[in-house]
Amino acid sequence: MSDQITFLDALVEAIQRAGRYNKNDQVPPVVVLWTDKDRQWEPLLPLLRERLPLLTFGQYNPVEMTGPAYWLRCVIAHTLPEPQLPKGETPVIYLPGISKQEIRAVEDTPKLIQPLAELQYRGVLWNHKNGRDWTVAGFMQSTDGLGIEVGTDNATKEALLRALLKLADEPIARLKKDAPLRAPFFDALLNPDEVRSLLLWLNDAEGYPKRCSAAEWASFCGLSQTKYGFHPEKDGVMVALALFGEHQGAWENVWNRFKESPQAYPHLPELLRQVRPQQLPLFTLSESWPQDNETAEHTLREQLTGLRDLAPHEVRATIYDLELEHAQRRAWVWTKLGWSPLVMALRYLTALAHETERSLGGATLAEINKAYTEWGWKVDAAVIDALASTEQPEDVVAVKAVITALYRPWLEQTATAMQKLVNVDHLSKAYQVEPLTEPANGTCILFCDGLRYDIGQRLIEALEAHKLVGKVGSHLAALPGVTPTAKPAISPVARMLTGKGSQGLEPVVSATGSKITADVLRKLLAQAGYQVLMGDDLGDPSGKAWTEMGAIDSHGHQFGCKLVHHLAGEIRDLVSRIDSLISWGWKQVLVVTDHGWLLMPGDLPKTDLPEHLTVLRKGRCARLKVGSNTDQQIMPWYWDNETSIALAPGISCYEAGKEYEHGGLSPQECIVPVILVSQQSGTQAQSISVEQVTWRGLRSTITMTGTSSDMQVDIRTKVGDPTTSLTKSKHPNPDGTVSLLVEDEERMGEAALIVLLDSDGKPMKYMAITIGG
Repeated sequence: MSDQITFLDALVEAIQRAGRYNKNDQVPPVVVLWTDKDRQWEPLLPLLRERLPLLTFGQYNPVEMTGPAYWLRCVIAHTLPEPQLPKGETPVIYLPGISKQEIRAVEDTPKLIQPLAELQYRGVLWNHKNGRDWTVAGFMQSTDGLGIEVGTDNATKEALLRALLKLADEPIARLKKDAPLRAPFFDALLNPDEVRSLLLWLNDAEGYPKRCSAAEWASFCGLSQTKYGFHPEKDGVMVALALFGEHQGAWENVWNRFKESPQAYPHLPELLRQVRPQQLPLFTLSESWPQDNETAEHTLREQLTGLRDLAPHEVRATIYDLELEHAQRRAWVWTKLGWSPLVMALRYLTALAHETERSLGGATLAEINKAYTEWGWKVDAAVIDALASTEQPEDVVAVKAVITALYRPWLEQTATAMQKLVNVDHLSKAYQVEPLTEPANGTCILFCDGLRYDIGQRLIEALEAHKLVGKVGSHLAALPGVTPTAKPAISPVARMLTGKGSQGLEPVVSATGSKITADVLRKLLAQAGYQVLMGDDLGDPSGKAWTEMGAIDSHGHQFGCKLVHHLAGEIRDLVSRIDSLISWGWKQVLVVTDHGWLLMPGDLPKTDLPEHLTVLRKGRCARLKVGSNTDQQIMPWYWDNETSIALAPGISCYEAGKEYEHGGLSPQECIVPVILVSQQSGTQAQSISVEQVTWRGLRSTITMTGTSSDMQVDIRTKVGDPTTSLTKSKHPNPDGTVSLLVEDEERMGEAALIVLLDSDGKPMKYMAITIGG
């Protein structure tokens, strides 16, 4: 949905959508019937008549397209000379004070609307999928409507209806950004300050007065003349826009307010473009005019693209100069609107230039580990951030040019330094993989495939915003760093596995010789006393558990460098899962991974390894046949020292065209994070338990201990999905009891869940029940 779509736009589209049909096998509906028992939508009728062929059931008033039932039928049948509805559009009949149930029950339909009842069979009804009339709150919250969370309390419902006329102007993007919407939000719409009023008028000079009363408009004109130096009716919007662009005196506050929330005024950028003075001081760029920012972005794009083939020291010097020239634009409103991706990327390219001034190395693997975990990962992070800042192809090309010039040689040197070091000594001395320490009860191990060290640092930062403490350590991945080898090695059942008898890169179960698969691993974990939590399962926090989530590695193989656009979502999902586990009662969550990865725009280099030498070949590693010889680095397989693994040199791959790959020997692939997450001290939720549940028919009485007045109790079919609620959630009484009624009689005897929610509506605990006892 476009950022410029308003509430009114979305409402019009939803009504029009109800009248659409398949021209290949359907006849067009003669009308869309809109029932509104509570008359909630009436304030919007004047605005909707400008956008829709809208008729209203009521007293005869042809000017407002309102009349009795037979007159409405004549209008839609085009049997009257006036009014004439536009051809090709399905007319809409609004029925205030009439419910869907009343018009559906033909025999009991009120006499005045009986002539319209049969239209439901030749037309369509616009109503909620549950069969009820669309309410304003329902339209806002439903996924079939706007999908915007709105408070369910009476104060919010009343404020929403009071503010409906003002709400019509609000962009959907802003409503979603400010959700959940409650009474103060809607009340603020009714009493906008003068600056907001001025911005709304500038954004829509023709439509804004129609939403004001005569007194409000007169007041607005007087204020504009006395304080802002123009009269809306006498001078017009272009004069005001020119003053706005100069943003001097009182207009500076108006400009600053626009900068705070430019998405709320979607037409202003194009209007400013139209009033830019033709003559400005030479070499002067002004924030006021979007075309000036576009010119600066174009120039920066050309300069960055030209750096691809320069020496690294020349690239750095140019990047530092460009940063001095363009940094100011990050504070411009156009950057907040996302119209300056390259100046945002330049921030990270500058960090990349700075961090790659030094080489990453050391005399021992421990020194390389220390350097990488202290600062080396920041180079990888800068590359990720720079790539994530741009999406348009020409911008991506410019950013990749700098990354190729600076990151590629640094990455090659870093990988080579580690490979030379490991190759000097026997593997058992130079590269030692420690098994996972047996966790204590109350620990849930969360495995995330491909959680590279720099991404782990992003996870730590995101956890802090949720009042969770993450302590990160480093771990060497089992070689080769591919999931079949390294995932079992990091699991708590690694001691139950061996490489003897395996024909691939995955170990087998020592006791049975079975190849390790996802199902086999889960069975071993269960045998070892671990709960295996699937999906959103939360388990029993008094024991130990293993759970998996994340698609970082699969996204990398599928999308290459476009992986960067998926990482934020992956981190959000991880934080949500960890937060749920901690809130549920787990003392700590141990986040582990199997391997990292290399990411290089423009493809990693290719190296040759004849397939006839290998049993199995992956992107940066291969299992060699017995007796095969190659000049490439050879290491024993983690699971069997007698099995030889070839590792691709430098940052090369055995296949061409790879932007993303892993399995070789480099800090990015081999030094992985181990993150222990716990709740901040003093924030552990009070222990809450359900002591008793009694039923009288469909009404339950729930007795609990450890409750608080701000929590709520609900009955659902799914823990984390409020749309599956079977009752109206309530706060517990001071004595820890609450009474809940399941309203649907057909639910008697079905399985359900009592869900305890914190003040933010987040599940804390749940208990399985049978409705009715």
